[in-house]
Amino acid sequence: MDRISKALIWFVVSFLVFHVILYIMWGEKQEYWYLYTGIMLIAGISYTFYQRDIESKRLLTSLGVGIIVGIVLILVQLIIAAIVSDLKYSELIKELTRTGVYFKWQMLVTLIFVIPCHELYMRTVLQKELLKLKIPSWLAIVITALCSASLFYYLDNLWIVFFIFIVQIVLSLSYLYTRRIATTVIAQIVAVVILLIFHV
Repeated sequence: MDRISKALIWFVVSFLVFHVILYIMWGEKQEYWYLYTGIMLIAGISYTFYQRDIESKRLLTSLGVGIIVGIVLILVQLIIAAIVSDLKYSELIKELTRTGVYFKWQMLVTLIFVIPCHELYMRTVLQKELLKLKIPSWLAIVITALCSASLFYYLDNLWIVFFIFIVQIVLSLSYLYTRRIATTVIAQIVAVVILLIFHV
């Protein structure tokens, strides 16, 4: 096993701090979006650790995979929603509103800034560094998905945590294949935009 990197140390320390902040504010649901957005913008510092993976796929391939994964994410949502009513589109929108998302500009900020910062944090600083430690790929995927989903535990809805965990498993698998965060960013943007278009 290789030595733990500075990037991974940064992740562990910042991740614990983020959880402390969310724990302190637990119950202030209407402030969650602002808290999470702020946390992810801070996590954007992770860019200092970014280096293109020499095993990464070509950009066009990565973008193509991202679009396919975006469609897969929609199918995941539809399948789980058919089993759990809390995860139907209308319920997810209600939950989003409860977290403080009332305006279109907030959704735009989420798509343009929050999602890329989240992916930079979870892929470049966590998943990539875990893979460098030579641990099994499946374990790196599960750890990354758990860490990502855990940030939503404070919404007091375990079904949403479960849903995000499954989504993160899919995204982690796609990153493992292309080794580019462009794939996971595009996948989420495609999924969100398509869902919004078909539910306007």
